[in-house]
Amino acid sequence: MPVQGSALSRRDVLILSPDPLAAALLGAASEVVDDQPHFPESSEAARDALRRVRPAMVLVDCAHEEACTDEFVGLALMTGARVLLIDAKQHGERAASVARRLGLEVVRLPDDNELLLGRLRDDAS
Repeated sequence: MPVQGSALSRRDVLILSPDPLAAALLGAASEVVDDQPHFPESSEAARDALRRVRPAMVLVDCAHEEACTDEFVGLALMTGARVLLIDAKQHGERAASVARRLGLEVVRLPDDNELLLGRLRDDAS
């Protein structure tokens, strides 16, 4: 959580990916813009991690079966979090379908690396 009265405040970002390397890379991207990445604990459900962290932003790798759904993304949006869908392994149809129904953007990696950083920076402002 951001520290009150601090010159620097870090925004909490929840990262949901079944791939540890992809999760680490998304975490590093969030740290580049001075955000604080959080990850689900071992065997923690996505919705439980959302409740625990209460993030300002959620990065959802669409390879994550539980998180890349209308139900989870809708819940995250209802908490006030911004949600960015990540398509790192060409799950394009699932990502595009969820994005279309919920009015979200899909960042395709590795092609959209700069777009990802831009969206993280834009939302941090």
